Amino acid sequence: MQDVGRIGAAGWNNPSVGVVNWYGILGQGSVKVKGRKIDAVVPILQKDGSGFYVSPTTLADRSVADESEQSRYVNPLRIAAAVAPRSLIAQGVTMGTFGVAYNIKKRIAVPFVVGDAGPRIGEGSVALARLAAGFPLKDDVTRTERFVGQVDAPDVLWVFFKDTAERFDSHNEDATTAKAKAAYEAWGGDARLARCVQQVPRN
Repeated sequence: MQDVGRIGAAGWNNPSVGVVNWYGILGQGSVKVKGRKIDAVVPILQKDGSGFYVSPTTLADRSVADESEQSRYVNPLRIAAAVAPRSLIAQGVTMGTFGVAYNIKKRIAVPFVVGDAGPRIGEGSVALARLAAGFPLKDDVTRTERFVGQVDAPDVLWVFFKDTAERFDSHNEDATTAKAKAAYEAWGGDARLARCVQQVPRN
């Protein structure tokens, strides 16, 4: 933290002092360190000065120019969204495409939008976790409820579709949910999912 303090005091983008490679923090600007370009090195403070903006989604409403406007990003409490790792992105799964997460034990299928990139399959929004566990969506999630729906066992089957990416409209969250459901039905819906469950090996 002392290093981060020194880097911040130097303006965040002085490579002779140091650079923070932020992960999950909204940042801007870039610098080169030993020939390598580091992006988003200057964290953006919240308008009230209370801290940095945390974890903006890659899928965003580009019609909202202000990157610090939180409504620009996928609402994790309302939209079932999943993370796609680089391996899937390399195969054509992109931000704004769709898929379905299936809780095998509870037999609950939740269509989702691909809202972010990340290190592995299995990460999703709070809304996706709650719905897949059979809980309703909730805006006022308390600290004691923060892990509701979390799964640490291989009980969820993830299917990603190679749809044409849809533009995200932050003013119409219901449209994203409806498009995810429509993509699921177009893929084959419950019938095709049932066949996948039978064919996919489980450890």
